[in-house]
Amino acid sequence: MLGLEVQTIEKVRSVTSQTLGRLNVAAKIAIVVLVCVLAGGLIFWLSNELVYYYLAHTYVEELADAYDLNPGITRALLWASFAAIVVLAGYTFSFSKHKRRIGYVGLLALVIGHSLLLGRIDANFRKNGVAEKCYVMTRTSIKTLNRIGVDPDTGRECRPLTPQIVEKIEQYRSGHRPKIITSTNPTFFDPTTGEPVVWYFKNDRGQIELFDLMGFHPQTGEELTPVTRDVVQVWNQQAAKVVRRAPLRIDDPEKFGFFEPTTGATKVWYWRSESGQYEFYDGPGFHPRTGDEFKIATREVIADWRQQQDAATAKKKAEGELREKEARERAERDAQQAQQAAERDRQAKEAAAAADRQRLQSGADCDRLAANPTDARRSGDGVPFDVLKLQADQAYDACTKAAATFPNELRYQYQLGRATQFKDRKQAFDIFFRLVGANYPAAFDNLGGMYLWDRKDTTTAISLFKRGSALGDADSMVSLVDLIDKGLVQTPNSEQTKLALLQRAAELGHAGAQRGYELQLQKLNQERINQANQQQMMQLFGAFVQGVARH
Repeated sequence: MLGLEVQTIEKVRSVTSQTLGRLNVAAKIAIVVLVCVLAGGLIFWLSNELVYYYLAHTYVEELADAYDLNPGITRALLWASFAAIVVLAGYTFSFSKHKRRIGYVGLLALVIGHSLLLGRIDANFRKNGVAEKCYVMTRTSIKTLNRIGVDPDTGRECRPLTPQIVEKIEQYRSGHRPKIITSTNPTFFDPTTGEPVVWYFKNDRGQIELFDLMGFHPQTGEELTPVTRDVVQVWNQQAAKVVRRAPLRIDDPEKFGFFEPTTGATKVWYWRSESGQYEFYDGPGFHPRTGDEFKIATREVIADWRQQQDAATAKKKAEGELREKEARERAERDAQQAQQAAERDRQAKEAAAAADRQRLQSGADCDRLAANPTDARRSGDGVPFDVLKLQADQAYDACTKAAATFPNELRYQYQLGRATQFKDRKQAFDIFFRLVGANYPAAFDNLGGMYLWDRKDTTTAISLFKRGSALGDADSMVSLVDLIDKGLVQTPNSEQTKLALLQRAAELGHAGAQRGYELQLQKLNQERINQANQQQMMQLFGAFVQGVARH
């Protein structure tokens, strides 16, 4: 491929040499001049375009740097500026006066617009880090100027801006003011730039006071100055004169005194806890619990501590008053509660007495309405069965309350069972069944009667009557006498048995048994008389018969 190109070039050169060889000298010179003119024009045009491109590139780069444009917008703006410069520059060489004016005005507009756009950027620093502005401290604020030197309004030096100074200025404008540095090992210069980040003031005694912000001294009103290495050295020598020892805690800093009376120098250091409480010490050092370095007590710290003390005193006073008020209110509440408790106790006693009366009344009503006259454990005279039937509802209600009030008193349960026989035979049966299990004597006759008449169980009824009789229940005895009369109970001597049962029931106060006993006794006596008469008549008859036989 390379050989073919060489052959082509050689062929063109050969043809060119042959063609020129046929021309005369004048023609050759004319051709050479024409070629040179064309080459020079091309070189001039290319140079001109390169100059335009360089101007457009410089123009756009400054704007891109100033406005931080991205590469795409920068390239678009570059080609637009290049085209505008080419067109406007071409108009300036036009034979038309109107176009030349357009060219001049357009280029002038580009230059002025470029300057105005750059002037709108209010930056503190250039891209290379060089400060664009400087600052001047005034009594009321911080001014920033565009020229380093002396401020014509205040006559103060306009110091160059640095990144650290810009941050400090923002703090100052946010309301912060210089505070004295109490640390024994402060950072004087920025570790990355070496710029001073501490300001100082030298008092009349030659002592250097350090501050964390530019501004004016809070007592003298003099402007603070950035520290230098010489000032730092002097301050270190000054700090080295402080005797190192274990600091002692000051319990009463007001009594100890915060300042030297002769020099006015601070003689108290402090430590502040996370909760904001102050501890004061008589020298520099470190806190034994936290390891925090003590700081020199400033007037601001002292004022804050005194404000805390006043607040604590006011709080203590308020708490004391509150405690006294609470004590008074508590005493009033206690008295009121005692009065209410006494009233409640009185009411409770009255309610208890009323309840007792009601309970006693319910028991008395149950005894009055449903007691069995033959019950050995009754209270009162009792009512017969036929009378109880007429007042069964009242007796049931009264005995229900009495049995609930006195659950251990079996008498009320028995009397409830008597009244229940007229309302619910099954419930009455259950009551008497439990009472029989508890060996309540009077319940045996009632339960035996229910077995006899309701369930037709004579055997169980007789067993219950016998058990009741053995426990001394007169009704059970009378019920046995009735069953003997009916032939349901077999005894060797029924009349004597009946008489014995009636006699025992009569002795227990059973009115029916007393009458039956008298009748049974009369019957037996009559039988004895009859038997005696029969024996006498038999004897007479026998004597008579014997007499007849002798005759």
